[in-house]
Amino acid sequence: MKKKDMNKQAKIQDAVAAIILAEGPAGVSTTKVAKRVGIAQSNVYLYFKNKQALIDSVYARETSRILSTTDIARLSDATIDLPTRIRLYVQQVYDYSLAHPDSLTIMQQIKALNGQPMTVLPGVADPNNIVVKLLTAAVDAQVIKPLPVSLHMGVVFSTIHTHTTNISQGRYSATQYSFDDIFQLIWDAMKRD
Repeated sequence: MKKKDMNKQAKIQDAVAAIILAEGPAGVSTTKVAKRVGIAQSNVYLYFKNKQALIDSVYARETSRILSTTDIARLSDATIDLPTRIRLYVQQVYDYSLAHPDSLTIMQQIKALNGQPMTVLPGVADPNNIVVKLLTAAVDAQVIKPLPVSLHMGVVFSTIHTHTTNISQGRYSATQYSFDDIFQLIWDAMKRD
């Protein structure tokens, strides 16, 4: 059995991400991935058992990247009021998306292929998910509308993804609309009247 080369695994994931951005996740095939990486198709199977495993690994990688930039401690700090923590959550997604606009596009494409609602973090139904806990606490405290947490997360993701996509495609500059402008739009949609 061949030994796995983690650098090659990353190159395979990069190739999958590039294909998703160009053609959508339905365009991913082990043949295309192997060709982009410059390896035999059989080598792809050394790292991933099938096309779905390739796509899932890229989703997990992008999710992990977002999580690695998130200040989990502050999001879960009960000494900070809920609106401030929600703003911090939105700011972290916003900053990440500005720095990595393709990441959210890749995640959105994969979720759409799998027929799942888009969320920034996996496992919306997982009670251990810090964002789910934060937003659930905000719903329970009547700070935000009594709607499913996945809808609140969708508002955050959708708005930020659309905004950063507009910037990356040159529709307007990054300075034309401030974070405060974008946050106010999101907050107005989420907050309880």
